[in-house]
Amino acid sequence: MAFEAERDDRQPLQVAVVEDHEMTRRGLVEALNDDPRLTVVSEVDSVRKLRISGAEYDVCVADLMGVATAEEFAELVRRSDVVVCTAAEQWRQRVAPWVCGAKAVFGKTVGPAVLANAVWDARYHPDWLKPHLADALETAVRECGLTLPPYLAEVLFKTARGGRVPWILEELGVEEDQYRKDLSEFRQQCVQAGLGQLTLLDALYMAASAEQSPPREPVVFSDWAAGLSEGQVRVLEWYADGYSYEETAAALNVKVSTVKTQIDRAMTACGISSKPADVRMMFAMFVCSRHTNPDLLLRRLNALGAHPPRRLTAER
Repeated sequence: MAFEAERDDRQPLQVAVVEDHEMTRRGLVEALNDDPRLTVVSEVDSVRKLRISGAEYDVCVADLMGVATAEEFAELVRRSDVVVCTAAEQWRQRVAPWVCGAKAVFGKTVGPAVLANAVWDARYHPDWLKPHLADALETAVRECGLTLPPYLAEVLFKTARGGRVPWILEELGVEEDQYRKDLSEFRQQCVQAGLGQLTLLDALYMAASAEQSPPREPVVFSDWAAGLSEGQVRVLEWYADGYSYEETAAALNVKVSTVKTQIDRAMTACGISSKPADVRMMFAMFVCSRHTNPDLLLRRLNALGAHPPRRLTAER
């Protein structure tokens, strides 16, 4: 079974970024601009500003919360190819944008390469589901009693664990046209089950407009992260958020052994030789600022002989 081959002669996609937190927005812009297939042409903190700007773009990467009312966001996904990147954790909040027309939905912990691929696919392969959304859709099937062909259930299962849709379809011997048809019917089931309701958007947008405190803070890594490799930091991000080795490996499209090795090497670079599970978690939380009391974490790590990475120390 042949799938459409990627062409090297396509022009870079023009991308708009809508994110209300400045530091997070900068990180998204840098990550997307690092991919030669993409060029960020607009970066704003609300859907309304994007509309007013008149910017022309191919794909929009947008936060789900704090950037628009439900009506504004629904209109955005109707008229644009949208990739949602959100801190919302509940499965309904990840399913709803897709039901309304978004091409992909991710959590904020998604890696740069995965996000860039999703933006590319939003234009050229919009029906290829991605892991975070597939996982949420699996829950929707269980919770709402939805029905779908057995092969499509298998696609959701394998995609949620890091598989790519075209490979899975080829393995199952299913034509992509059939997959598109069945996926469209599944989306309609979700609509009928009321899963397209964009909740939280209005309240959070009004709070942002009133200059109230944002519902979450952008990720600010500790100084130690600057002395570690990008791969090590990405693995530590997922691990610090409570994901298992297997879930982290699936999300980053690497082997489980690679995840363990990256964490081990990062800890070794910081002088930590004892690496039980609780110490690993403390270390990951400190490096990735997933904590409320950094001084306490640092004190416990220092007691184990930990120190900033040598590369970082040498640069200062």
